[in-house]
Amino acid sequence: MIHTAKSPHLDFLFNHGHTPPPLPLLFDSKGNFCWEINNYLTQYGGGPNSYGARPSPKTVFSRAETLNVFQGYLESNKLTIFDVTDETLYDFVTHKQKLEKSNSTTLKRIVRYILLLLEHTQQENKFSKLLTTDTGAHEFQINATEDHYNFQRRKVRFLTHPCIENLKDTPTEPISFIRNNELSAWHDAIHDYTSNQYIIDRWYVLSTLLEFTGCRIEEAINIPASSIIHAFKNNDLVRNIPVLKGKYKGCLRKVLIPRPELQELYKFVSLTHSLHPHSLLHDRIFVSEDSGLPMSRTTFNSYYRVVANSSKHKDLLQGVSYHNFRHRYFTILVAKNISKLSKISQVNILDVAMAIVRKDSYHASKDTLSTYIHLTQDPEIQVILKAEPNASATLTAIEKLLKTDDGRSPEEKLAGIMALINAKSP
Repeated sequence: MIHTAKSPHLDFLFNHGHTPPPLPLLFDSKGNFCWEINNYLTQYGGGPNSYGARPSPKTVFSRAETLNVFQGYLESNKLTIFDVTDETLYDFVTHKQKLEKSNSTTLKRIVRYILLLLEHTQQENKFSKLLTTDTGAHEFQINATEDHYNFQRRKVRFLTHPCIENLKDTPTEPISFIRNNELSAWHDAIHDYTSNQYIIDRWYVLSTLLEFTGCRIEEAINIPASSIIHAFKNNDLVRNIPVLKGKYKGCLRKVLIPRPELQELYKFVSLTHSLHPHSLLHDRIFVSEDSGLPMSRTTFNSYYRVVANSSKHKDLLQGVSYHNFRHRYFTILVAKNISKLSKISQVNILDVAMAIVRKDSYHASKDTLSTYIHLTQDPEIQVILKAEPNASATLTAIEKLLKTDDGRSPEEKLAGIMALINAKSP
């Protein structure tokens, strides 16, 4: 038997909901449509049947901005994509290095994106001799090399080229956690920025959520206001904290926030609801004081820097950002677990402590979590760790290991820290 649905609602079939996601389209300076680049971007974004699902439109726009730089370079040299040769890529790299203080890591990524564009263009134009990865083919304009790297237990393919092989990755400054004096300065900075009590309270609430949940900034601003209300009224964990990046993207965390801080969060949410009753509908914590509408993610991008720069603590807060709170949260959490475990076990203390924290953090592996852990950088952490027998000697050894520049990778140093902690006498 067949039944006919005359007016079915099939919106759930669309990956982008009711509103189609935006699509970047590239034009040259004369207004001509860049067919090859736009063809590639559409294919990269998922094609007509799955555009907007994976990668996200934001990622597609980022790729478009990168390729637009290359398109501008080609146009300035009166070239088209089909004119690109090995020499063109060498010249482009040299041009970027002279133009600005070029980050080698970023430049390598740009060239690899360009190679994928050129490979796609070759596939769409079979009779051209634009690009090949065949080492035995010599009649092509560009000779690229195919390679792979491991990501979440799978091999990811990428293309590389001799023009970037000698570029060394730019070392990144390691992110530390926000220390006690910096935390005090951070809270105080808002008073130099404004006398508006609502904005002051909002700053405190944002800082508290970052400090006591370990969230990324985009996750913190998406915690439901109703979760704060439920946690306070039921003396419960704050639930439904979204995970928006990594292997566990889409999962929800739950965190216990100390009662005094939770009370302040509850008071702010209640105030917002009394000022803007319609904010109950969107269930956001951070809203515009004037309209009650949710504050956008981009609003927060440089907000902290504007506040810090207006403060007498400007110099102290120069290297502090939202992400330092995340490092603080997980460092303290691991340290507390080490202290607790040291009283009941002598085996793999750091390993077990980090395994416990991974259940909270939703990190994909111990190695990704290890980048957040700074066990010897602050007196507060040492106080926590000194509950462990022989902590003083252990801390000294750990600090020496971390400061020694002997070429060991972070993973090797982490293994060394584990060995030091597990080797302490009972």
